[in-house]
Amino acid sequence: MPENSKPLAKPLAKPLERLVDLAHEKSSLRRRELLREVTDLFFEDEKPHSDILSHHFDDVLSTITTEMDVEIRKEIASRFAKTNHAPAGLVGKLASDDIEVAAPVLRHSPVLSDSNLTRLIDLHSQAHMRAISTRSTLSETVTGAIVERGDTRTLVALTQNQGAQFSRESMETLVDKSETETDLQSPLVNHQALPPDLLNDMYFFVEERLRKRIIARNQEMPPEELERVFKIAKERICGISALPADYEEAEHFIEAQKLRKQVTPVLLAKLARNGEHTRFLLAFTELTGLDFETACRVWEPGKTEAVAIVCKASDLPRDLFSTLVVLICKDGSKDISDIQSLGRVYEDIPKAVAERTLRFWKMRKHARTSNAA
Repeated sequence: MPENSKPLAKPLAKPLERLVDLAHEKSSLRRRELLREVTDLFFEDEKPHSDILSHHFDDVLSTITTEMDVEIRKEIASRFAKTNHAPAGLVGKLASDDIEVAAPVLRHSPVLSDSNLTRLIDLHSQAHMRAISTRSTLSETVTGAIVERGDTRTLVALTQNQGAQFSRESMETLVDKSETETDLQSPLVNHQALPPDLLNDMYFFVEERLRKRIIARNQEMPPEELERVFKIAKERICGISALPADYEEAEHFIEAQKLRKQVTPVLLAKLARNGEHTRFLLAFTELTGLDFETACRVWEPGKTEAVAIVCKASDLPRDLFSTLVVLICKDGSKDISDIQSLGRVYEDIPKAVAERTLRFWKMRKHARTSNAA
């Protein structure tokens, strides 16, 4: 041996010998055996390998693994999926493989960075995105990429992940989608990252079970968090839906009544009784502080509890609430015999919860007023 040559350090000798053997082996059966042996050698030391050895492991394992059949690739992916010091090149190739191979790496590998994940999202299938969506934690950058490209099934998987962080923009996109993609509604309502003002926007289009959950979450929110949320929500700008044909005339009527100080619960009941719906809604907005669009949504069929929330928070009495519901309901589902049961709906809502929920719904009006200014 030349004087300037040194034998391989003992810890390096065996892995390198096996890596060389694996790189030169032609027999597929022997390759499989050597691949398993080399993999075992990689995991013998819990600490990261030296840079030289890591490079050789990565180079040989990346090349040989991709040439093996799918069952071997699945086995290798499973073994390296949760390893902090797994070879980056190998992990990248496994993550780009067929989903049956890639799944454990996409779900668990700590080696994959945000930039790796967003590139995989751009290049690969919905199945790859769904696997990424179940990682224990996800940054706003990664969830934003999934929200942009994911289908409904993928977005459901993403919103079911409580470890996922979302930007405000991504959450607004998801809430908008959920109005028509109803499978998104339940995981969104139950996601801890959903801003409370967006949560309360969802009240108007989710089923009764989820509406009750929204009210419960309002009740659970600490006061200091509530104030922080209101401050953020006031900066939102809400769109205005198409107005009814008689809106301008009804607006003039209500303005005239305001000058006479006659926008009262008595007028509200009279307008409901006469079927003057647009005038009724505008009077309702004056007495409750809601904007017109939100008032329309509150009075949509099947939203009795929403009406009760607004009436109770606005100090409109129980009997007036019950009477208005019976008068406004045009499908015959409510009549005078329902007064008592409607009263119970009103009484069952805690005043503090009603007031808190109404504050969220008023955010639409505050946002429009700020924008107009």
